[in-house]
Amino acid sequence: MGRLDGRRALVTGGGRGIGAAVARCLADEGAAVSVVARTATEIEAVAADVGGRAVVMDVADADAVARGMAEVGDVDVVVANAGVVWPLHRFVETDVDEWEHALVINLFGVVRVIRAALPGMVTRGWGRIVTISSGAASPPGMPSANAYSTSKAALDMFTLHLAAEVDATGVTVNAVRPGVVDTEMQTFMRSLPREQVGERFHNRFHGLHERGELIAAEDSAGFLLEVMLSGDNGTVRDIREAR
Repeated sequence: MGRLDGRRALVTGGGRGIGAAVARCLADEGAAVSVVARTATEIEAVAADVGGRAVVMDVADADAVARGMAEVGDVDVVVANAGVVWPLHRFVETDVDEWEHALVINLFGVVRVIRAALPGMVTRGWGRIVTISSGAASPPGMPSANAYSTSKAALDMFTLHLAAEVDATGVTVNAVRPGVVDTEMQTFMRSLPREQVGERFHNRFHGLHERGELIAAEDSAGFLLEVMLSGDNGTVRDIREAR
């Protein structure tokens, strides 16, 4: 018997990396998983792997979220994983429209998905919501990643406020900091020239890779699952607690 038998779950950004690993963890616990992202081929592969459903949805597009969530239907579990790390420049070199678009994805995309799923959870008296935080949400943030750091700090506050609102309803809301995970995002970050991202950024992420300190996506997904099923509400949990 799985701990999520009979539950319906939704994972955004589920086509690869942490999202794909989370989808597998949820399916292993018995959940019926909807795997959501913009790239159909990626989510179709993960959905086939977990016996779930692929739903193409761009969380940056309010209309697309409305259509996608209508297609998904009622869910008991939301893991809001979709996010971007760009733009990666010093702020004075950053296009403000690109900065804004990153916040639309990392913050407003999460808000829209949760807003659509939450009323049903409250009505049924059970739900689990997890947002993906980052150490970049805490001072001093992440160098050359102003939009990412800002969006994650705002997302933490949204998560904590929402948790307070739903306390004692049977719904829990928590944020998880999954650590520096060995994903395509990390590969992208290491591909950027030193002169674009600055010395601190370049040395930090190349150093983590060279020292073998990146975390496997499966380890982060397992930690997230335990936080989600703990019954805790209104926490920001860091994988370093478990290491």
